[in-house]
Amino acid sequence: MNMTYKAIQEVLRKAGIVISKKGELHRINFFSGLENTAYYTTSLQEALDRGLAMARGAGRPQASAVAKSAETGRQISKSARFG
Repeated sequence: MNMTYKAIQEVLRKAGIVISKKGELHRINFFSGLENTAYYTTSLQEALDRGLAMARGAGRPQASAVAKSAETGRQISKSARFG
């Protein structure tokens, strides 16, 4: 398959994945994804394959420690008594 960067960008965008390029390095990630979910490659084909796998859920991380911490904090604050 010999797709252009723009064509792959469009395919991934429709799947909920964003791709960017700096020099020869391609970065793929979820929309609004943090750095810990980003993937870097110099291969456009690998970027497409990995991006589609991420969209299917193969690369989606488990709930982060921050999210768990925030959830725990809400539980504690609901039961806290002041005064």
